[in-house]
Amino acid sequence: MRLFELIIEDENVDEIFAISMVDNPAIEAYGLYFDKEEQHFAAVEEEKGLFMAPILIPNKKILRMDGKGTPYEVFFSPETIKRLSQMYLEKKYQDQVTLEHETKVKGITLVESWIKESVKMDKSKLYGLNVPAGSWIGTFKIDNEEMKEKFKSGEVSAVSIEGIFEHLERSTPNRIEASKLWESIADYSLSKKILMKDINELTEDEAKELLTTIHSLLMPDVELEGEPSVTSTYPGEASSGSISPATL
Repeated sequence: MRLFELIIEDENVDEIFAISMVDNPAIEAYGLYFDKEEQHFAAVEEEKGLFMAPILIPNKKILRMDGKGTPYEVFFSPETIKRLSQMYLEKKYQDQVTLEHETKVKGITLVESWIKESVKMDKSKLYGLNVPAGSWIGTFKIDNEEMKEKFKSGEVSAVSIEGIFEHLERSTPNRIEASKLWESIADYSLSKKILMKDINELTEDEAKELLTTIHSLLMPDVELEGEPSVTSTYPGEASSGSISPATL
């Protein structure tokens, strides 16, 4: 799939304008909620109503879907993350918080923000947050009682950003070819009014046509000997001389 670096081209346009409290973060990194009644780490003084979490991780590839349903990946460089963290404070967005990217939430404020400069010498290690150098980490003060309960129950466990960024393509030739293959398969499926999840329901003629299309994209210079096989095999194993539907 195609790969894009998210960059700041114009600081008046490209920015993070809110942080959302979520359960399933795109960066796959979770935070810690500190409550007076529960001490998470012996070395940490008890805190009340504070939530600490990674906000962005450098070079972490994040899966996205375009308007046609074609997947692609994006990432931020350490330099971009650092500037975004500065801009967020400069523009006084500390209290711009939403819940699951839907509802604006009051009573949550970013009270501490820093970039992890060193793997060994950073206080995130004291709290057990295992993220690479260059990560943006924040501490949020929770004054909203309803949200406190969501943190305590684990219903909310991480943060996710909301912003607008310029996309700079970083795709290798192999990624571009793979993306074209996906788009062609998607177009084929749409034109035939079938979805890939229903591949086992294809007729034999439809399966052969689909396999021929895939073969022509993957190996345009290799001519098939006879018709493509439609025999199902276990995932990862292709039928002799063809591509099995089970490998898709």
